Amino acid sequence: MIQFLSVTKVYDSGIYALQELNFEVQDGEFVFIVGPSGSGKTTIVKLLIREELPSSGQIYFDDDDITRYNTKKVYKLRRKIGVIFQDFKLINELTAYENIAFVMEAAGQKDKEIKENVPYLLDIVGLSNRMDAFPCQLSGGEKQRVAIARAMANNPKLLIADEPTGNLDPDTSWDIAQILYKINNWGTTVLMSTHGSDIVNSMHKRVVRLKSGVMIRDDFKGSYEEIDDYSMRIIKSQEDDSKEKITLYNSIPKGESDSKNTSSKTQPKSKKLTQGTGKISFSTKSKRAQPQVQIKEKPAKTDIETKIINLVKD
Repeated sequence: MIQFLSVTKVYDSGIYALQELNFEVQDGEFVFIVGPSGSGKTTIVKLLIREELPSSGQIYFDDDDITRYNTKKVYKLRRKIGVIFQDFKLINELTAYENIAFVMEAAGQKDKEIKENVPYLLDIVGLSNRMDAFPCQLSGGEKQRVAIARAMANNPKLLIADEPTGNLDPDTSWDIAQILYKINNWGTTVLMSTHGSDIVNSMHKRVVRLKSGVMIRDDFKGSYEEIDDYSMRIIKSQEDDSKEKITLYNSIPKGESDSKNTSSKTQPKSKKLTQGTGKISFSTKSKRAQPQVQIKEKPAKTDIETKIINLVKD
């Protein structure tokens, strides 16, 4: 769906924002772009929506080189891409409903479609009761939810979230991330730049890490930071200890091991709690049931995180 081929961006000041960047995003993927400030994350967003052109290289969207687009094609491209910004960029003089309707009107949608779909979009992000509120009457999290609904107004193929949780508290940030997760579940490709390490580590999606405009890491199910060598040695040591215990246990005569385990077998097994998962769907058709977004609880710690925490406790 998206291809960056040897993309370099140099600004007039001589600063390299991107250097020979090569990566590809498949249709339906959820990709985090992480890295320190100035690493090139926002530059990627600007290049994808053709706000800027690369100094060299090609950028493909649906097999078309968008660096060669004229103004008319750029307009059509932007209708396929929804963008969520850190500072929301809502129109203060318009209500939540009107902010979304304005984008749909600009795209040429009919009044009937707008009246049907705006309430549906607000319901998806959990704001059906706030459609008449102005931005000044909304919290930061509510403003970002309106921004998500607006970005989805034209049913884009790609949703770009540029630091969408940067101005939000941790709980609200998690809610926003889960809405994006749900949107990705029903087929929209999501590209999210972020500094939110907790969100990245919990969702276990693909992670592309940038440093000074260079891609230094691309993990299919990655984390915000790589695990350092010291932590890896700790984990390996614990795994080796576990293997030794298993070997020792297997060397015990079967009768003795069975008698030792008799008491443990009679103990009641603890029940494991399982999280329910659900999907939401988007449709422009009228008279369809409007699903509610169900925010999942934060996932449990990963095996690696748990091992490190247990070691520290010991």
